[in-house]
Amino acid sequence: MIDSFDALNILIFLIPGFISSNILNFIVVRKEKNDFSKVVEALIFSLVIYTVYAIIFKETPVLIQEKSIIFNWESLLFLSIFSVLFPLILGANIANDLLMKGARFLRITKNTSRSSVWLDVFYDFKRHVIINFENGRRIYGWPMYYSKEPDKPYVFLYNPAWIVEDEKTKEQKFLKLGLEGMLITPEQKIESIEFLKE
Repeated sequence: MIDSFDALNILIFLIPGFISSNILNFIVVRKEKNDFSKVVEALIFSLVIYTVYAIIFKETPVLIQEKSIIFNWESLLFLSIFSVLFPLILGANIANDLLMKGARFLRITKNTSRSSVWLDVFYDFKRHVIINFENGRRIYGWPMYYSKEPDKPYVFLYNPAWIVEDEKTKEQKFLKLGLEGMLITPEQKIESIEFLKE
């Protein structure tokens, strides 16, 4: 049975990890975790943070004795700073797929660090798109914003234009809408999205 002192010790150890985990959730799109997974992630992040601290300073920031906790208060500043910097570096790595790009180059994996192909495509192909709807209509524009979940496909098109067929020439042309942008919602039933060459 865990008493309140043991629970306090565990909480103190996990605080840097929880800070890092929450910051990472703000800057990177990730799949939702259950409570147990959140604690495990905080534990891993805390372990990394304390290990880096121990390597640099050759000491432990928190000394737990039989019934007392002794803080090295000077180390709290480092732990606080590193608890913020660590998820920022990790988040930049995940968002830009840096580590996994190297792993793919070495043929270790074929996966990316992002949570879906939807995000992979929008991150890697920054160009104008044509959205094809199930009813046959087509619209052109710049995908300025997009949802993180492919099963709820929201896309905000900047400077949109419908693609229509000229009745005389049967050629396709752009019909400018004169709008700053248009939000495409799941109710409009996207069939496919074409990413144009520059």
